[in-house]
Amino acid sequence: MTLIELKSRQQARIKTIAGPEALRQRLVALGVLKGLKVSVAATSLLGNPRVYSIGKQQICLRSKEASHIEVELQR
Repeated sequence: MTLIELKSRQQARIKTIAGPEALRQRLVALGVLKGLKVSVAATSLLGNPRVYSIGKQQICLRSKEASHIEVELQR
């Protein structure tokens, strides 16, 4: 499952970050790291972009960027 498939009130953990090297480096620099908890914090009116709570911070990502982040649901 990718990050764009995550619904509000669901919590997940980041499994992998794929995509172009430049995108992966930017996400890591922003603190998007494997193993961190992630949830949807807010969604724009049209659904793109979305704000995600990742670790102890909030990051706004477009669907194109979020589709490269694979997550697994936490129960």
